Amino acid sequence: MQRILIVEDSKMVQQVLRHLVSQYLSVPVDFAASLRESAGLIKNNKYTLALVDLNLPDASNGEVATLTLRCGIPTLVLTGSIDEFKRQQMLEMGVVDYVLKENRDSYTYAVKQLAQLLGNQGTKVLVADDSQTSRTMMRQNLERLLYDVEEAEDGEQAYEKLLADESIKLLLTDYAMPKKDGFELVKSIRSKRGRDSLGIIGISGSGSQSLSAKFIKHGANDFLTKPFAPEEFHCRVMMTMEQLNLIETIKDSANKDYLTGLYNRRYFYQAAEQKVAQQSVLSLAVIDIDHFKQINDTYGHQAGDEVLSFLSNKMASQFDDALMARLGGEEFAILFSDEDQDAAFEKLDELRFSLSNIQVEAAGQFISFSISAGVAQLQQDEELTDLINRADVALYDAKGGGRNQVVIHQ
Repeated sequence: MQRILIVEDSKMVQQVLRHLVSQYLSVPVDFAASLRESAGLIKNNKYTLALVDLNLPDASNGEVATLTLRCGIPTLVLTGSIDEFKRQQMLEMGVVDYVLKENRDSYTYAVKQLAQLLGNQGTKVLVADDSQTSRTMMRQNLERLLYDVEEAEDGEQAYEKLLADESIKLLLTDYAMPKKDGFELVKSIRSKRGRDSLGIIGISGSGSQSLSAKFIKHGANDFLTKPFAPEEFHCRVMMTMEQLNLIETIKDSANKDYLTGLYNRRYFYQAAEQKVAQQSVLSLAVIDIDHFKQINDTYGHQAGDEVLSFLSNKMASQFDDALMARLGGEEFAILFSDEDQDAAFEKLDELRFSLSNIQVEAAGQFISFSISAGVAQLQQDEELTDLINRADVALYDAKGGGRNQVVIHQ
């Protein structure tokens, strides 16, 4: 479980940080005001990140940062002043970043950095460079940012890894590599993976001013010239990932239902048509909450919304490998890949049975509800609209037969 330690002795600054934490973070955060207090908390808790003030009443020379780093906690530093000696000292210690305590914007930046670092955890990054020294240096910098790092020693190896693992979200590639150089690598992978799924930063030790333009024209998001300062590396990586996350957020807003988090009707039809064209064994279910208008009329629309969210979460946890959507109102669709109608029926009936035997706490009240579902299996040369229509007919039969049941289309 992710957890953050914030060390700050000023009560006023602590108050500002607590407010910002409530806005930007959704993980447990512990506050300490001294080195001694910090040591006690670290002894009893495991922390993902730390944000620490360098100057404390019982530790005026950055001892708290030494403590957190020694305990393996990636650390951001708050400092009232910075000179070249202190900057170099902090970088040699291995801090993730430092933030000058200038105004409220400084604290906002620091807390946003914590949020972004938490989001980095588990994200895969690939470093492609024929120099072992360069790869090691970049790996160390990236691991401080909580990324999972993989390496490739030439462009061909990097290309194969990127094709094999679409969970890799960022590529850092050198220009001069054997077998396939950085330009060729970027050009090749961009034909397979767009800017919405992979960020790319080109790197070169050459002083040529045209290299950065060439990299970006070939499809890179950004460019770094060796040797680069750790702060520049940090900023370029974080900005590229921020762009990727922003694109993901925009896509989610366009493709997902705002209330349930499931896909919306438009996206479902697009994705389902592709699956129908590619697979021969598919089953589709259309699900409806029984007497949903009564729930809204009796308990209120907030309770109805919470029932919809509960059902969506239940489906997402029970059918995590299926394509699901809220078609509208209280109606949902599930497309089961590689499942015949009998297997789909068994899964849906298990869901129906579990729902009919529990009460949901919604808007401070306990509500019972049931679902009806219709299931149809894809037939040879059948189109998606016909498959959905047959599942709808089965749903109509389920409702006509008394509700709280699953019916297979005959």
